[in-house]
Amino acid sequence: MAIEYVRPVSHVAFWARRIALFALMFMLASWLSTRFGPVLEVHFLALYLAACALAVLALLGAFIGLVNLWRVGARGGKSSIAAVLLAVPVLLPGAYAGWLYKSHAKIYEVTSDLSDPPAWIKVPDYDQLWLGPRPPADDLALREAQYVAYPGLITHRYDAALDRVVKAVREAAADRRIKFVEENVPTAIREREEEEAQPEVLGGIPVPRRRPSNVITVPGATPSKPQIPIAVFQGVVTDRITGFPYDVVIRAREAGDSTLADIRIAARYGRADLGVSAAKADAFLKALDEAMLGSADD
Repeated sequence: MAIEYVRPVSHVAFWARRIALFALMFMLASWLSTRFGPVLEVHFLALYLAACALAVLALLGAFIGLVNLWRVGARGGKSSIAAVLLAVPVLLPGAYAGWLYKSHAKIYEVTSDLSDPPAWIKVPDYDQLWLGPRPPADDLALREAQYVAYPGLITHRYDAALDRVVKAVREAAADRRIKFVEENVPTAIREREEEEAQPEVLGGIPVPRRRPSNVITVPGATPSKPQIPIAVFQGVVTDRITGFPYDVVIRAREAGDSTLADIRIAARYGRADLGVSAAKADAFLKALDEAMLGSADD
C-alpha cells in the first residue's frame, strides 16, 4: 500500500511574510507623511522604530520557517524568503543612520564662525518630546567637537561690497533651496533692491530714482560711533530625501574693504544631525563662492 507523505505547514513563515509586508508599508506611509505631510520628524522616528521592531520580528519568523523547511520539509520556504526580502529594506535606512551616527560628531548644529556665531533673528525652539533635552548650542564641548570634525567649515571673505554679497547670498540660497522667513538688511541695500525691482520706465516716462536724504549735523553734538553694516537672513532648508527641516541663519558683514559671510545650520530634533548640517553648510558656501565669481564676471 502506497503511503502519501503530507508536508507539515510552517504557519510562522506565512505570518512572517505578512508582518514584513506590513512593516514595509508602515515605514513608507510614515516617510511619505513626513516628506509631504504634517508628521513631524520626532514622530517619524518613533514610527520608524516601530517598523524596525516589526521587521526584526518578521526576520525571526522567517528564520524559524527556514529551519522548519530544512529539518522536516515544512511548507513556507517561499514565504520565509519573501519575508526576508521585505524586511531588509526596512532595516537598511536604520543601519545606514547608525553608521553615520558612529562616524560623525555627536552635534546637532554647526557654524562657520565658532568664536562669534551668527545670531538667530528668531531663536528656534522645538519640543524634543521623547528624545529628551539636548545641550545648549553654545556648549564648549559641542564647539570643540565641530572644530575637530569639520575644520574646513570657516568664514568666507570676499573683496566686494556688502550689497554685492547680499545679492550673491540670495542667489546661492535659491540654488540650495533655502527659503528665507526672516531677514534684517540695511535700509540702503533694501531700498536699492526695491528700486532695481521696479521698472525704470512707466508709460514711456522715466521714473526718477530716490536719492538718499541729506545728513543733518547738529552743532556741538558728539558724533556717534559708526555701526558695521550687517545683513542677516534666517530660513529653512528641507532635506530632499527624508524631508527633515533644518533651520539656517546667514550673516554678511563688512570688515574693512572686504565682506565676511557666515552660516549657521541646526537640526530641529535630536542630539546628532549625522553630518547633514555640515554638508548643507559646505554646499551653501560653495554655491556662494560660485555666485560671487559669476557676479564678478558680470
